Amino acid sequence: MIPPPSAKSLAALAAVCDTFISAVPADYDTDGYWARTASDQGVPQRIMHLISGTKVEDQAAFKQLMDLISHPMLGLTWMGPLKPAHKLTLDQRQRMLTAWSKSPIPLLRNAYNTLRKATTFLYFGDIPVGKKENPNWKTIGYTLANQEIKPDPNPFQPITLHKDCDLDCEVLVIGSGSGGGVVAATLAAAGKDVLVVEKGVYTPRHEFTQEEFPMLNRHFEAGALLATQDGSVTIMAGSLLGGGSAINWAGSIRTPDFVLEEWATQHGNPHCTSAEYQENFKAIEQRTNVGHEIPHNPQNQALLDAATSLGWKVGNIPMNLRFPEGLSQEMAWKATGYSCLGDAYGIKQGSSETFLRDAIQNGARLLVQTKLDRITTKNNTATGATGTATLADGTVVTVNIRAKQVVVCAGSLHTPVLLMKSGLTHPQIGRNLFLHPVVPITAFLPQPTLPWQGPMMSVIVEEFTRLHENWGFRLECPPIHPGLAASALSWENAQSFKADLLNLKHIAVNICLVRDRFAGKVTVGSKSGEPVIHYQLNPYDQKHLIAAMQKGAEAHWHAGAERITAMHNRPIHCFPKKGDSLAAFQEKIGSLPWGTNRMGLFSAHQMGTCRMGGNRDYPVQPNGETREITNLFVADASLFPSASGSNPMLSVQALALHVAKGIVD
Repeated sequence: MIPPPSAKSLAALAAVCDTFISAVPADYDTDGYWARTASDQGVPQRIMHLISGTKVEDQAAFKQLMDLISHPMLGLTWMGPLKPAHKLTLDQRQRMLTAWSKSPIPLLRNAYNTLRKATTFLYFGDIPVGKKENPNWKTIGYTLANQEIKPDPNPFQPITLHKDCDLDCEVLVIGSGSGGGVVAATLAAAGKDVLVVEKGVYTPRHEFTQEEFPMLNRHFEAGALLATQDGSVTIMAGSLLGGGSAINWAGSIRTPDFVLEEWATQHGNPHCTSAEYQENFKAIEQRTNVGHEIPHNPQNQALLDAATSLGWKVGNIPMNLRFPEGLSQEMAWKATGYSCLGDAYGIKQGSSETFLRDAIQNGARLLVQTKLDRITTKNNTATGATGTATLADGTVVTVNIRAKQVVVCAGSLHTPVLLMKSGLTHPQIGRNLFLHPVVPITAFLPQPTLPWQGPMMSVIVEEFTRLHENWGFRLECPPIHPGLAASALSWENAQSFKADLLNLKHIAVNICLVRDRFAGKVTVGSKSGEPVIHYQLNPYDQKHLIAAMQKGAEAHWHAGAERITAMHNRPIHCFPKKGDSLAAFQEKIGSLPWGTNRMGLFSAHQMGTCRMGGNRDYPVQPNGETREITNLFVADASLFPSASGSNPMLSVQALALHVAKGIVD
């Protein structure tokens, strides 16, 4: 455990946070929006508290950063006075951060983005101690749709543990997300005794408060602070009952035919192009209510209208939504935009609303807040798993599970780590990590967009999916809530930053989702035993990202934007109504350096790391069974031979159904 920070380190951190969010003189400031600083909301202390809960490797890296900003040699990083951050003036700190943001030294750009994202995320997304809500929300016009929330009439009843224990089952399913839910439902329906183990929490519907950072911190990997080792990509991954399906954006898109053909012919998975595999998609879609159309919210409608006017291939995204009886249509429509923070109404038909309930009805059992660290084996055959469970009072107990078959559905970050810690040695385990790297390009529209309400992601531009062979990009819209929006927006100074957030109700964001051809990897942390993510955007994929930003800007232009901004560390702006040239703006985007930590990259799709394929170069066989251990299967996105090229939930579910059917047979 890393020792607690010194008073000097805390002072230095507070000084940096209060540079990103400083007091700004204003003629009218009735509610203190302009006068408040990050320290006024306890952001520095909150950062240190959250860091203390991350893996040891991340704590050590953050301590080095604290040592840097609290040391006089800090001045050497920006050619300024030899003083620690808390001894610098506000103007000096602003110049220091600007220098870091464009530094040729990647570590300094990493430091800049780490502190920027943490400060702005918490300032606009968290609930300060002693407050009922974030004091900025009222000013910027952000409201919660927390009306008509009722308890789940049929809550889950996970196994209650009191001490170290042994459990027996026929099939152990590790993970409860898109893959685990389908596997559990299929095997339980076939009469097998199924135990589903989830490392995350179970949150009943009425406890999804919709408060942004508290919900993200409770339900996302690493408390929503997960990033690649170099800090260049923020990783959004679910860690709760229902997994990613509980916090994703409801998009239910089939794996593109050209990707299925690639998986079948280039990687030896002939099932991917079979008629039965297409039936898997149909079965999943029917169970999860996919395919109906719901009115778009304003920012999705703006993308649809602009792309249509440009003649691009654009369409509606199928979504797995079901408006429940007893909830007004208006409230249900609004509430879909908050379900990325946890669905308080049971609208989104993810794993916890469908397949896990099916599994329970057929006798499956659930065990939550239980982290399994090792698959047990005998004579190269899986026999179960061991790990620890955290009880309600925080006590940690040992759990030993005996099983005849084990299906790992822990996701592309944790599945390879579990296999490696269990003694599997295939050299490709952990490699071939694809992330669908995303960068936002933003605009402010003259009309209100209220982008936190309504269907989160309902329009997709597919015009550019195959710019070069099978690789290219898609344009979509994300749900927008203040904290994540603040962490994604570029920062120039506190005044312009606060002004942008004050105008959040007019924002529209086109996310540029690239099908990455070149991969990273996941390794096991030497001290923590947790996943360590290594990924750098390859120049080939970077070209597609730049082209995506240029086309995303073009869509904003045709949507009537008043301002368009490319989210570089030193952002560039285009003002169409003031006579700025779209072509010149696109050319400027193409001329900027977009290397590591020069922008905020995000990933909500982690794929690969335990690829399925037809020869021994692949750690998993086409039926989902590992090549090293019999009766040990994998059924999640880690099986993907390459990036799916589309939002992967339905791809995972169809593949998991294929694996589950094989186990039954």
